[in-house]
Amino acid sequence: MLVHRSKKQLSFLLALLLVLILGSGCASDTVGSNVATPTARAIAQGTPLTIPVPVCHLSSCTNLTPVHGARAFTDTWENIHLFETFDFKVSYPRAIAKYYDFIWGASAANAYAYRLGNPNVMLSYYMTMNRYDGTFTDTELGKQRGLSYWKAVHPDWILYKCDRTTPAYEYQDPNMPFDFSNPAVINWQLQTYVQPASAIYGYDALAVDNVNMENMFAACGHYDANGQWVQQYSGQNVDPQWQQDVVNWLTKMQNALHALAHPMLLIANFSSGAVPLNSSTAQQALVHVDGVLDESSFTHYGEYHLPDDQWVQMVQYVQAMQQQNKPFFMINEFKNANNVSHDDIEWVLASYLMCKQRLAFLYISQIQGYGSDSRISQYSLQIGSPLGDMYQAQNVYWRDYTNGEVVVNPGSNPLTVDTTSIKPSTSFVDAYGQKMSQSFTLSAHSAKVLIKQ
Repeated sequence: MLVHRSKKQLSFLLALLLVLILGSGCASDTVGSNVATPTARAIAQGTPLTIPVPVCHLSSCTNLTPVHGARAFTDTWENIHLFETFDFKVSYPRAIAKYYDFIWGASAANAYAYRLGNPNVMLSYYMTMNRYDGTFTDTELGKQRGLSYWKAVHPDWILYKCDRTTPAYEYQDPNMPFDFSNPAVINWQLQTYVQPASAIYGYDALAVDNVNMENMFAACGHYDANGQWVQQYSGQNVDPQWQQDVVNWLTKMQNALHALAHPMLLIANFSSGAVPLNSSTAQQALVHVDGVLDESSFTHYGEYHLPDDQWVQMVQYVQAMQQQNKPFFMINEFKNANNVSHDDIEWVLASYLMCKQRLAFLYISQIQGYGSDSRISQYSLQIGSPLGDMYQAQNVYWRDYTNGEVVVNPGSNPLTVDTTSIKPSTSFVDAYGQKMSQSFTLSAHSAKVLIKQ
């Protein structure tokens, strides 16, 4: 099953970022002594003038093992770090395991081979938050049990729309939507998916799909065991009770995962959608996940390069989660995988390198084109480690690395930049090995990854 998602633009709000960072307890730190001094220039109106979230670069600020007994996350400080989104098209998992730090939705059949190829790889078992996903062994076969089955077995589990007749199916998915506020449903999920994943296959994490703060499919309620209608939600997209039930589900599931004899972490495909990220429920939800997967990232589900403030706020969001010792898994989609330009690839790579601290991972694909080993040679660029946070100079954003530079122009106008004011007497090639002039023009919503020659 593919990862589904809301196509609404995330409401990135700086207030959330400040709350997350202020609660992290980490002081900011500057790494290295060769950080270029930003040149003061005029910035386009509306663009934030600073990055208001201090980022601690010290390894002591990052807890790579947030739960005792769980597998440690990989430290992403050096170069580019990858994760794989599903593996149903992977034929030789042992051969590719060394290239990936995390597998979202690793199949049980491939688990042993991954371990042989990379003992440190983190494997996650896939399930949705509130849909039937088959049994543990047949999840990927797409087996469904229809309405008549669930009416006969667990009629009080079915989540309906406000007509009280139609199940609140998600994304045209025929799998039954459940009332995820029902403790019996959560216990069933634990027994059916979580416990076998932990005890039998030794999965490290639970990859939970469709953790949506919006009531996207107009769910309204369920019938109790006596056949009486129980109204839970308004059916509206933004519904406070739905939001609170999401928080409650995450809280209970995370607690159960951490308490296992072989603890598992909760990695959520999280979307706030029309619910502001600085809302109390969205903040509570983020507290009760151990990591975030985001399908919008810097290409907004394959629709466009994030512009201006949206790009800056995405950078801050990714940094804020890392400050909370929560990894951020960035999916960047493109409409046509066979027509992704060099500029598109550099946009994603540079954006990732701008916000990467010690817990950020990258994946690029066509829209919903998941399941295969889709590595490109640019992932192996040896840019080294950051020398500090990103900063503004010459009307664009820069970040200095030990073996290169990244520069991003998220604005709507082309801009000419000069590397001599950043690193004098240094020559660069781009991500494709092409020699760069010291002065070059960045088109609107574009970027460059520069590697020292």
